[in-house]
Amino acid sequence: MAVEAAVAWYEELRAQEEMQEKISNEITRLSLSTREKGFSKGLSKADLRKKRAEVDKEREALCQRYWKVIFETGGSKPDFSGMTEAERAEAADKLRSNELRYARRLTEEGDPRGRTTEAFARILDFDPKQGGRYYNRYTLVNLTRFDLDEESPFGPMRFTDYPHKVIETENYKLSGAVNFLSVKVASSDIGFPIHVYGTVIVRDSIDERCVYHFRRDPDHCQLINSEAESLILTGPKRGLALCGYMYVEIDLKIKDHLGQPREFSKGLLSISDPTDCASMVSMVETKSLATRLSTMDVTYAVVNRAIEGFIAVEVLQGGFHGKITAYTTSVQDILVLYDSKEADATTVDDCGDILQLMRPVVSVHVEDFLIIVFHTGDGKSESIQFIPMVNGRDEGQITVGATKMRVKLSWSIMDP
Repeated sequence: MAVEAAVAWYEELRAQEEMQEKISNEITRLSLSTREKGFSKGLSKADLRKKRAEVDKEREALCQRYWKVIFETGGSKPDFSGMTEAERAEAADKLRSNELRYARRLTEEGDPRGRTTEAFARILDFDPKQGGRYYNRYTLVNLTRFDLDEESPFGPMRFTDYPHKVIETENYKLSGAVNFLSVKVASSDIGFPIHVYGTVIVRDSIDERCVYHFRRDPDHCQLINSEAESLILTGPKRGLALCGYMYVEIDLKIKDHLGQPREFSKGLLSISDPTDCASMVSMVETKSLATRLSTMDVTYAVVNRAIEGFIAVEVLQGGFHGKITAYTTSVQDILVLYDSKEADATTVDDCGDILQLMRPVVSVHVEDFLIIVFHTGDGKSESIQFIPMVNGRDEGQITVGATKMRVKLSWSIMDP
């Protein structure tokens, strides 16, 4: 019964939305008709006032009808909280199938809405934790043309080697940016431990395409034993510009005790510019996404007037076994750039090798400081500090125990 109730509710909701759109289009048509040249042709002033009054009356009646359609179905949504995982999945499949059939019927009838409706139908989803119907991916593009799976072609250091005078004279601006600090399983409906795989991607103001932060296939799951553990993030590959909104798409699955896949989290989060962005250096926030079998917490730092720093580490002497972290003077929360115990990065034993950092890019406020800390496996630690530049390069050397390394920073604006 739960699945049938969900489908019936959605059909009623869609009929309501269709009626709203139809009435809205009619209201728009009436409003535009008063601006047409032929509207007043051959009419006296009195007749024109009368005609305008009739149009206003008809428009007012349509507005009342518009709101009546909303209130007639408002509050009629069934209680889906008791749905099982299987029922949720079945309801989602039926909603998508029904919407695809509707879209194809529109196309066959020559209705231009058909292609758009079909594109939206493919990302239509159902989940009681999301209030029923929702879209599980980004929708603020033309979905008939935009490839939601296309990776952003832009890399780091886009303006690093520009002449500094060009940056100044061309009025390139310093945008806001975001550093993602952690993505954690705040709660799991099936407990722990769990074996997680899938993707976490970010869409920013530069090109709206995929910038990966987590990407694992079923053969390379991450074992998570408790809420305290974060997903091992391996991005971004470039700075993430925030001008208006940024979007996080989560699509995670787990393997059960029989090795079978189960959907764990699937949905979308948005991040907006703070209202007081102009007066701040940076701020840390956490947003939650409750879907499927979990609630995910995404913690991030919003950085005002940000510079992208691309980090490279070369081992000059000895070998490095340990962890490299970074933070700024305004945000003490650390970013793990490298961890020889957990990451697929190479553990270096010979000098002359470049460490393959998991997260080589950090966004820093233009007047802040970037501190990079090296922790060895035997408990030693040393740090090195860098001052951001609008563009250009910087480097320094650091010795931790018997290991000597060169740290290189390539600075760039992001300019979305």
